[in-house]
Amino acid sequence: MSATLKYVPVFRARQQEIIVLKETDFGISMYPMIEVIKEKDRKNNQQSTFEIYRDLLNSIQSEHVFLSLPNYIKLSNSTQQEVITFSRTILDSVPDRIDFMIQFSGFGKVVPVISSLLNLQGEAETILRQSESLRDRFSRLAYMTNPDSFEEDLPEIEAVIRLGSDFFIYDLGTVSPTNPIFRKHNRVLRERFRGVNKIIIRSALNSDIKNVELIHNDVISEADNSLIESFKDQSFDAFGDYAGIKKDDLTAGGTISPGFIFYDPYDNLYYGFKAEEKKLSQFKDFIVPAVLGSSPFMRLQDQFPTFVEGNPGIKLLQDINTGIENGQNQAKFKKIAMQHYLHCMRVWIDEDRTIPLYLE
Repeated sequence: MSATLKYVPVFRARQQEIIVLKETDFGISMYPMIEVIKEKDRKNNQQSTFEIYRDLLNSIQSEHVFLSLPNYIKLSNSTQQEVITFSRTILDSVPDRIDFMIQFSGFGKVVPVISSLLNLQGEAETILRQSESLRDRFSRLAYMTNPDSFEEDLPEIEAVIRLGSDFFIYDLGTVSPTNPIFRKHNRVLRERFRGVNKIIIRSALNSDIKNVELIHNDVISEADNSLIESFKDQSFDAFGDYAGIKKDDLTAGGTISPGFIFYDPYDNLYYGFKAEEKKLSQFKDFIVPAVLGSSPFMRLQDQFPTFVEGNPGIKLLQDINTGIENGQNQAKFKKIAMQHYLHCMRVWIDEDRTIPLYLE
């Protein structure tokens, strides 16, 4: 088991997430998870898929990296075309999933995430088949299930999971930690998965939270980050989420919608900031000053400075505010949100603090 692991930030392999993955020192208590959702990080990249993810994995400063081919993606007419193509050629096929993972068997830090395709393809024993092909090639594997497939997945996982080395991951999806179904499943896990390193994952910010619907400089009531407060009581060793950003639906395009979501570790809440006009200049002229002048930020700066000092996300906000950094880039604020949240998690872990801070 890993006695140090406390947090698993989940990244989709997209441009801003990749930048943050490469620039962050995850220490010994954070193992990032990369969800591979398309063949290449950008369309014009001439490298092979293996070369792209090889270089990414080599650049990540972490003891272990979970490598996942997600099974939850629901394709629609608005889904990005490269996601659709990858899903239909790799994600939906057990042999192709195995072949993809085997490419990285020489990477000691890689922990493949095995998940079921029962709900996608109706195939039985997909966990067993993946495990049989990968277990001799990797020192550690992770087995992921969710509320919809838990009952079917559990016997397969129980048959192959290795105590003391492998990981068990329960992905709540959008299900609340207080949901009776999860309580039922967790009772089973407490009884039958003793000695297994258990991780629970849930996105605090789901796709139904829109920038245009944010109430400016106010708490986002739909955001639920309570997992960070309850995972230990629920007998999990670590928790995971999408590192301070939304678990979006991977749709194509979209209009300019200046907005920003700021995480406040004091109350373990998210605050929304919304532009007055649909102009990129609103990021620098309106949103950034509002964030830096807000009560949650001022409280952190005055009373809990370690959450601000050395925080690369805050530094970018401050540099945009003073004109050192260009602020007319909507994607950059995704990076800022992730860097700020990850810094808060690092402080929480390193200082062994209580979240929310008001509980101290």
